[in-house]
Amino acid sequence: MTRLANVRDITYPIETEVKNVCAKLVQDTGETVHVSHIEPKGLSCVCIVETALRNTRVYIDPSEVLPLHATASGLAYLVQLSKDDADRLLLQSFAQSQAESAQTPESAYEQIKQAAVRGYAIADATFDYDVVGMAAHLRNGAGQPCGSVAVATPTTRFTPEAEARNAKYLIQAAADISRLYGAMPNSVQRAAE
Repeated sequence: MTRLANVRDITYPIETEVKNVCAKLVQDTGETVHVSHIEPKGLSCVCIVETALRNTRVYIDPSEVLPLHATASGLAYLVQLSKDDADRLLLQSFAQSQAESAQTPESAYEQIKQAAVRGYAIADATFDYDVVGMAAHLRNGAGQPCGSVAVATPTTRFTPEAEARNAKYLIQAAADISRLYGAMPNSVQRAAE
């Protein structure tokens, strides 16, 4: 299996290409970017690219499992699921979370509704008190939601102008990464609408 994995990485270097998309997103937004994949207890970071453009930046702990209910990454993932699946995972996330959060089930549902309209999720100080996260969902080769790509901004720099600028680049990065994962362009386009 290791040999086959190495052959795949040489012939189709997904990890390197995803990191390149994230590095471009960092250049475009000036903020830290991370990609997370779904796992049984939440989202696990698989790629983190910190900004070198700013002295104050958001630190993402690569070992921390991100709760679905309190992060933009989690909300962006949930918005693509059926209502029953989203409800089940959201309640499970609240039950499993050890972290303090201002998030309630009602506020999470409202944020999911807003994310469905906007095409990206925002979590304003619901996981880290001084961070605003923006995230868009990712799809795999089967066209299924598999995770999220996110831009993490200190609250002091998050303005309506920053949101509008970052949203444009974030949505494009999500489409690019989804294509790298094998998602067909029509499933990526349909999901962004």
